[in-house]
Amino acid sequence: MNLRKKICFAATLLLLGAAVGAQPKPEDAVSYRKGIMRGMAWNIGEMGGMVKGVVPWDQKRFAFLAARNAALAPMAREGFTPDTAQAKSNAKPALWENLPNFDERNQALIDASTKLAAVAQGGDAAASKQAFIDTTKVCKGCHDKYQEKH
Repeated sequence: MNLRKKICFAATLLLLGAAVGAQPKPEDAVSYRKGIMRGMAWNIGEMGGMVKGVVPWDQKRFAFLAARNAALAPMAREGFTPDTAQAKSNAKPALWENLPNFDERNQALIDASTKLAAVAQGGDAAASKQAFIDTTKVCKGCHDKYQEKH
């Protein structure tokens, strides 16, 4: 490897190391969690349309959306860092005062989303619809308690 390539390689490693070790700004963490929530809402929205009969039922598509939602669910909590308590967001102060409860609700969301994906993969439309309803109840419960309405 010539000297120029070695220098470029070393610089790249330093930059990657700095990026990996850097703490995100609170606003970035809020943006991250909002992005994850938007992704979940995208999937939930289409599944909800199918459950309500507004969108034609497509079990394969429903299972795909449920699996994608289950993949996103564990990611949301990562954006609720303590330094975001004072950042501009829709999180109520009660969230930061009740983090153990918030964590329990987050785990319930992960569990419900995982179950929804498994049920949907099984191909039973009625069971899929019920698992969807159960999952959205978990979402609503947390939003009602910890999200400001605008």
